[in-house]
Amino acid sequence: MFLVLPSAMGHPRTFPGPYLIALFFLSQLHVPGRTLFVDLNSPMPIAPYSDWVTAAETIQDAIDNARPGDLILVTNGVYQKGGRAIFGRTMNRVALTCPVTLQSVNGPSVTEIRGYQVPGITNADSSARCAYLTNGSVLAGFTLAAGATRAIGTPKDQAGGGIWCEPGALVFNCCILGNRAHGIGGGVFQGNLKNCLLRANAAFEKGGGAYEAILVNCML
Repeated sequence: MFLVLPSAMGHPRTFPGPYLIALFFLSQLHVPGRTLFVDLNSPMPIAPYSDWVTAAETIQDAIDNARPGDLILVTNGVYQKGGRAIFGRTMNRVALTCPVTLQSVNGPSVTEIRGYQVPGITNADSSARCAYLTNGSVLAGFTLAAGATRAIGTPKDQAGGGIWCEPGALVFNCCILGNRAHGIGGGVFQGNLKNCLLRANAAFEKGGGAYEAILVNCML
């Protein structure tokens, strides 16, 4: 397969198939991402959750139907169902496994991702951290509270009670409250935080608020 283009001298120039294929993939980079919707009280959740009537009931359902570059909008509520393990066996209430933007509609005062702390123990096998963020993903406008890690397993199992970030992830305008890690990073492990509040988080080893994270205009 060849693509024929006019040259500056008026003679046609031919390009082999791989060039045409490259042009096709470059064009895909400019296609706007979709918007997916999440509502805890959705009346009729139907994938791909493309409006408020068919919005997903859980954030993870929307993420699982998203593609890189998509925007996921979440309306008011406390989201505390489900879980997804990424490293070892520690569950994440929400796992951003592809580079999408997860954003609340009305901000952290009314939109919460809640993990799970085992009563009387806190960090245990059935604990759940609030969120995992892959490189290139964005989490904006949430409260992330009551997350915890396992007390055994790999270091990754025990880090980031509130959020476990890959280094290239961004957390923006979030409140990270009352999370616990058995290892490091009670509130957040790694990632980039901007305009966030971190309060009452703790870690058994070090980095009660954040560990190996970059904080810009944050209150700790």
